Amino acid sequence: MKKQVIFGLVFAAAGALFAAPTPAFATITSSVSLNTVFTGATPAGTPPWLTATFMQTGSNTGTLTLTSNLTSPNFLQGLASSSGAVGWAFYLDQSLSGITCSSGTCGNSNSGFNAGGFNTGPVGGTFNLGFGWGPGSSHRFVAGSSAVYDLTFSSALTGNPFAANSAGFMSVAHVQGITVGGSGWIVNGATSVPEPAELGMFGLGLLALGLFAGLRRRRL
Repeated sequence: MKKQVIFGLVFAAAGALFAAPTPAFATITSSVSLNTVFTGATPAGTPPWLTATFMQTGSNTGTLTLTSNLTSPNFLQGLASSSGAVGWAFYLDQSLSGITCSSGTCGNSNSGFNAGGFNTGPVGGTFNLGFGWGPGSSHRFVAGSSAVYDLTFSSALTGNPFAANSAGFMSVAHVQGITVGGSGWIVNGATSVPEPAELGMFGLGLLALGLFAGLRRRRL
């Protein structure tokens, strides 16, 4: 009888595991911190000087939030022309079909997705998502600035779209207004990619196994 009860509980837990509703997609969130000087002058303040956060909102959509932790008088501009040096750029391993700035200090008209890549000066590899501000001193990405972009991908996301390029970098930025040295190129030195939400399902399976082990010990 006890044996039947034990196996009944295990099968019930397993049934709950497989019957639990499965989300339409595994929510992907990731962040990229630019905290390393590649070349040139070192920005003022404490790194990370720039932070970008991506959050998936649909099977092929997400929001990208750009945040400046720079200290005045440091700033970003860039992309005064389509071939000009970028202000801030990323590498995506999935192409975009649409990008819209929904709030904040939005980039200029040369910002967006370019499969061929942007001009990132001395930093190698392709960066196909680029942002620039300006021209003019009244349109800069400065200390405390932020911008939110809505991204639409060409196909359903299969993983974190922000990846390292062939040179090993996910993101690069050209910081200007540095009082000693004029400007510097900074890159990401660390990334944080939280695990997908489905790991909770794996935890439920472990709970079922733990329940079975505990009941077996009581029986013995």
